[in-house]
Parts: sequence; structure tokens; C-alpha cells
Amino acid sequence: VTHDQTEAMTMATRIVVMSKGYIQQIGTPIEIYNHPANLFVATFIGSPA
Repeated sequence: VTHDQTEAMTMATRIVVMSKGYIQQIGTPIEIYNHPANLFVATFIGSPA
């Protein structure tokens, strides 16, 4: 578990993005970066679609 986005994106094989106790997206760092599930994930990761 980490709150450090850089650490998560560089070290993890899978990431779970949560907001207010709810899972927003699960995937590899590349999947989440390239295909964010919603605006929250896009803004959080830094690639709003």
C-alpha cells in the first residue's frame, strides 16, 4: 500500500485506484494511464481524457 503515485507507477505490476472507500479502477500502470476508467482516475493519475 502506498500513497506515492510515482512509486506505484514504477514498481507495481497492478494498481487499485480508490476514492472514498470505493474501487475506481484496477489494472497495470500502463492500462490505467492510457485508459482511465473515469475522470477521477484520469485526474488522479495525470492523464485526463
